[in-house]
Amino acid sequence: MAQLLNHYFRDNDSFAFEAMRAAGYANAGAADVAEVAAICSRITSGNEFQWLEEWKNAADRAVRHAESSLSRGNKPGAKEGFLRASNYYRTAEFYRREDPRNDVISMDLAELSCNTFLRAADLMPYVTEAVRIPYEGTSLPGILMKPDAGHDPKPLLIANGGFDSTKEEVFYSLAPIALELGMNVLAFEGPGQGDAVRKQKLTFRHDWENVVTPVVDYAISQRGVDSSKIVLVGISMGGYLAARASAFEHRLAAVVLNDGVFDFGACFRKGESKDSPDMRPVFETKQWDHLINTKVCQNAARDTGLKWAMSNAKYTFGTDSAAEIIRETAKYTLEDVVHLIKTPTLVLDAPDDHFMMDQPTELFNMLRCEKDLIALTQKEGGSLHCHVGAPSRLSQVIFDWLLEKLVKTTV
Repeated sequence: MAQLLNHYFRDNDSFAFEAMRAAGYANAGAADVAEVAAICSRITSGNEFQWLEEWKNAADRAVRHAESSLSRGNKPGAKEGFLRASNYYRTAEFYRREDPRNDVISMDLAELSCNTFLRAADLMPYVTEAVRIPYEGTSLPGILMKPDAGHDPKPLLIANGGFDSTKEEVFYSLAPIALELGMNVLAFEGPGQGDAVRKQKLTFRHDWENVVTPVVDYAISQRGVDSSKIVLVGISMGGYLAARASAFEHRLAAVVLNDGVFDFGACFRKGESKDSPDMRPVFETKQWDHLINTKVCQNAARDTGLKWAMSNAKYTFGTDSAAEIIRETAKYTLEDVVHLIKTPTLVLDAPDDHFMMDQPTELFNMLRCEKDLIALTQKEGGSLHCHVGAPSRLSQVIFDWLLEKLVKTTV
């Protein structure tokens, strides 16, 4: 992994990965590679205060430049300025995970990321609408984008984020190509994600079919959506969530898992190897909680990525300790439902994934539906988690596969 990341922070993989993640959206106009390098050059490795300040300063500057361009009639320049701002505000907020719901700075940055995206969308040749999706007596936030204002039925791509992605970020990674190909795009935030957890205090649930089915219900009720061509794309932890949903939701024409996840809880039980005994019963006894919590706290004090992951898990799962996180995430496995998946599925694999190594192949081997497994290589720059830094190649792979499946659906 370090070989691909050492252009940013050589001694902090978390900072380096998040910088690569932000830079990768340059293909969608949401970053400039040299600007990202300049931002990172002013940040001391591991200094989260500087991280926030420099990314926020860059976002504020991008907004000023976008407004200047807009005043001159330069709408394309303004659009990309607002997109860069949206991406940079999201990145600035990333490490604010101690108590995001009561953190004014975190709330403001998240709001700025959303608002600048919508300002950019207003300058695009698409129809964009902020929507609310009915869900269990409340609603989930979403963004629906259509190629045009017509009502001819078109395929719909539902973008299902993961452990920390936002509906706006999903646009940078998926929507541009989908819209250009004449597809509708619906990005949503479910429990544990974005505004659903930040503003509504909805935390993650393992039975994600109860989230996706209302989203599909909403999607097929919209004019201009071809209900026979609905695609679900799961990103990062969404590779588990989307797969789980597809075991029960059979109105989908195709599923893409970027990347495939068979057992999300294994990411929090990294001490286990494939050949070691199942430790879940030990965690369930609670007798080792103090030892587990102490050890994780000690390790997190030395590891930016681990500190962030545990803080984000407490926030998004509604838990209070490392031991509780391990117990809660143990529910997030497909072992009892994988045989129910019938939808054609593309499983993507990142050989250098530092979060979910080997999960895609484990899932692929267990699937009994029509399936394909594609790994992006280090030579392509696509071997990191979710192929961060190589979105053009990733989109090419996804939509080559999808178009073939959607043609079969028509026939």
